[in-house]
Amino acid sequence: MHNQEIKGREQVISILFLIIIMLFTAFTYLRGYSVQKLLETLKNINYCFLTAGLAMMVLFVSCEATNICMIMRVLGQPLPYLRCFQYSCIGFYFSSITPSASGGQPAQIYYMKKDDIPITLSSITIFFIVFVYQITMVFWGLLMVVLRYGTAVRFASKLKYLLIYGSLVNIGAILLLFSLMFSRNIVPNILSFLVKAGSKLRLIKKTDEVKSKLDRSMTLYQEKALALKSHPILFFKVFFVTMIQMAALNLMPYLIYRSMGYHTSHILDLFTCQSLLTISVSAIPLPGAEGVTQGGFLQVFDLFFPQSAITSAMLINRTISFYIPLVLSFFVYIFVHLRTMKRSIK
Repeated sequence: MHNQEIKGREQVISILFLIIIMLFTAFTYLRGYSVQKLLETLKNINYCFLTAGLAMMVLFVSCEATNICMIMRVLGQPLPYLRCFQYSCIGFYFSSITPSASGGQPAQIYYMKKDDIPITLSSITIFFIVFVYQITMVFWGLLMVVLRYGTAVRFASKLKYLLIYGSLVNIGAILLLFSLMFSRNIVPNILSFLVKAGSKLRLIKKTDEVKSKLDRSMTLYQEKALALKSHPILFFKVFFVTMIQMAALNLMPYLIYRSMGYHTSHILDLFTCQSLLTISVSAIPLPGAEGVTQGGFLQVFDLFFPQSAITSAMLINRTISFYIPLVLSFFVYIFVHLRTMKRSIK
């Protein structure tokens, strides 16, 4: 993305990169696995639980849309829910095809700008959502460690270093986002440094004009950040909605487990493992944490699924929680993009 423009070529490269990783993942984990085995599993599966799984992913995206609506309303920019849902789908799509989910937030800001939402408003909104999301992710993990300590220990015995890495990165991200949103000096100093560097490299010609625009933007940004700080109840509202959002995601393995006819393991045990797996793989710099997510599932959820069914469970879980939502969010993105292009032509 350059000057807030989403380039088709970069998007194609991201998708091709994701496909390559998917093929490598399939080669690594599906050797010796027959399609016939998957078809037999699907033949005997309980589709009510799979439908519930898809509903959880719709809820996952809907929760972010709700948060966008709530924050924008506080910032004086009320938006219709459907528009917020579209931004949420765009975020899911671009986060899924870019390393470390780095493309989701810029894409959301870009399309908000196309809808005449100032970048200062969209950026503080997205930062706040990501900030609360990171807190909630870690909170769910800690809560499940307390509630299901034995299960958490068994998880750690399998993915100890990945869990430590993910926890440290997420805690660091929380501190960084807090600083970016609420510090009066960090962001202006960073921007000032970038302008000076750009001027010395002759990338920026009208230095004073650029600095003046940035100063005005930063003043508005800090005003909106102050508005968020003056509404502490908003944090708890967004936190509550994000708790539901993360719960929807963490329920997926249990729904797959029940859909395949298993019922002996407690829902909280599978919920705990998914909560910790989400933390562990969230910082992996691969699109959708592709490969690592599947590998982690195979290592951890063999605590619950028999060895003969674990690969099928992994494929179904990944399809319901990632591939199908990715395709659906792509169609929403195309709709929004065409609408934006049509408006720009007029």
